[in-house]
Amino acid sequence: MGGRLRRALRVWFTRPVYDSGVSRTTRIYLARHGQTVTNKEGRFCGHAETDLTPLGEEQARALGRRLAPVEIAACYTSDYSRAIRTAALALGERGITPAIDQDLRELHYGEWELEREGEIRRRYPEQHKLMRSEDPAWRPPGGETVSEVRERTAAAYERIAKAHPGKNVLIVSHGTAINCMLSAVLAMPETHVFRVDVHNCGLSELEVRGGRSYVVRLNETAHLADVR
Repeated sequence: MGGRLRRALRVWFTRPVYDSGVSRTTRIYLARHGQTVTNKEGRFCGHAETDLTPLGEEQARALGRRLAPVEIAACYTSDYSRAIRTAALALGERGITPAIDQDLRELHYGEWELEREGEIRRRYPEQHKLMRSEDPAWRPPGGETVSEVRERTAAAYERIAKAHPGKNVLIVSHGTAINCMLSAVLAMPETHVFRVDVHNCGLSELEVRGGRSYVVRLNETAHLADVR
């Protein structure tokens, strides 16, 4: 009896998180790019270029090892090199060329681009206060609101999911962009968009079934534990 119980428990705990009985489940893997020079320096970087650090490249390779058992059919990234490079390192020798989608870009920081937060706090105290209080009215001068980012990233997510029914798709994007996609799926208010941590090369997984998206994994970072 003990052996049968152990086998039954093994089957139970290794089952899919959601078992709908439908083979057309689409799985979307969301990953943020690896650490960048501007991440390390504490600078705002949205629609500006920055390179991965050596740590960022190792994080991307670790992401690739984490995804090794997954049969990925397609990959999408923003048009910024940090996302493209992360995807290339994670995909390795799979032979998949990432498709570029500009709607997966990070929030545009306008006049705040490449500035450190301390300088922003001094020069733009009111807008900085709105940002830190998660006020939807926050817009860096010349940049985007969270609402605008959420609208375009949610549209990209839906478009990508519909293009690959029943397949596994990797999306490599940016911190706020991923916050916006996840908060849209979870119908979170715009005042709570940043309540989910999005680590460099952290992995979230969503299942799309029956026209609905379900979050089954959120900001997994175990694969990064030994990355230094």
